[in-house]
Amino acid sequence: MVRWLEEQCRRWEAAAQKLRQVLPEEPRLALIAGSGVSEALPGVCLAEIPYVELPDFPCPRVAGHPGVVELRRVGKVPVLAFCGRVHLYEGYSVGEVVAPVVLAALLRSRAIIMTNAAGAVSEAVAPGDILNLRAVLNMTFRSLPLVLGRGHNLESLWWHRVQQRLAAQGLCVPSGVYAAVLGPSYETPAEVRMLSRLGADVVGMSTVHELHCARAVGMQVLAFSVVTNWAAGRSAQPLSHREVLHVLTHLAPRLRQVLEVAVLEAPVG
Repeated sequence: MVRWLEEQCRRWEAAAQKLRQVLPEEPRLALIAGSGVSEALPGVCLAEIPYVELPDFPCPRVAGHPGVVELRRVGKVPVLAFCGRVHLYEGYSVGEVVAPVVLAALLRSRAIIMTNAAGAVSEAVAPGDILNLRAVLNMTFRSLPLVLGRGHNLESLWWHRVQQRLAAQGLCVPSGVYAAVLGPSYETPAEVRMLSRLGADVVGMSTVHELHCARAVGMQVLAFSVVTNWAAGRSAQPLSHREVLHVLTHLAPRLRQVLEVAVLEAPVG
């Protein structure tokens, strides 16, 4: 486990050094923006650099993932925002998928917020909902060579503080369980029924490996799913990535409020 993490740190050190030269200050918090989420980032941008300018850094090939690192300021908190992620289904390795997490750790970020677009599996969830994830299911059949004693439970003190603050502001953000599948194809109705029986509320194609890596390097973690569509079998309407991005555009103002609360409550000193 330690050797694998050391290898990843060496692999992305050149990218970290490039960012140290560009960023005006050290980020205390990191954020990974999933499909279309970059439009909803809170705060103001202080600096940015495209992924292609970071040595050997993996670049997204999917719409809704701009491929830019931004340093943003939310209140008094400097946030390292990764606008877009890469996926296993694009042909990237697990090590490349978790590169933003390792890079954030090298830049001494103490906590990380992850976001994704997801399909509604549970009947208690519908498109337009935003979930504060309390747990995840790894159904990708890929894993990191790491042992994680605490598992993937996300209900930390930070998680509870965010839920309380969101409720106080009248923002309805229920908790939920996210199932990650390999993709790139959407799930079949039979697979959705299976995921429902396993306890999943939503399904997507990311996040679990990043979460696992963040825990392994000692970072506090929070994760949100933006429900953009019904999972297969729950609606007669065909599934498409274009519809996912369309829904996210409409949800951006509310998602921005949620992310701002999460940042301002982050345990980063």
